[in-house]
Amino acid sequence: MLQSIQPAPADPILGLTEAFRADPNPQKINLSVGVYQDATGKTPVLESIREAGQRVLARQQSKSYLPIDGSPAYTKAVGELVFGAGHEVLTSGRSATSHTPGGTGALRVA
Repeated sequence: MLQSIQPAPADPILGLTEAFRADPNPQKINLSVGVYQDATGKTPVLESIREAGQRVLARQQSKSYLPIDGSPAYTKAVGELVFGAGHEVLTSGRSATSHTPGGTGALRVA
């Protein structure tokens, strides 16, 4: 049954990592697939990320978890983005929104 299935073409984005590894330039920086790594393969905390974290902590009021169905404001905004504010799917209660981890984590949940 599976003999007739042709292999999918190579993913061009994932091919960037292969090209990075093959590049002999000692000053190269791997910025592919959402991960910045230094020459030793470590992922440093960038100064911009450190500053963003400090800003969040400065105005954070609580460390409590979101409700089980997530942030109501976020859920509403996603529904309006996908369907448009006031769409019948939203007003009739026929939609559901799930919060998932970023990246490919959402695909695993689906």
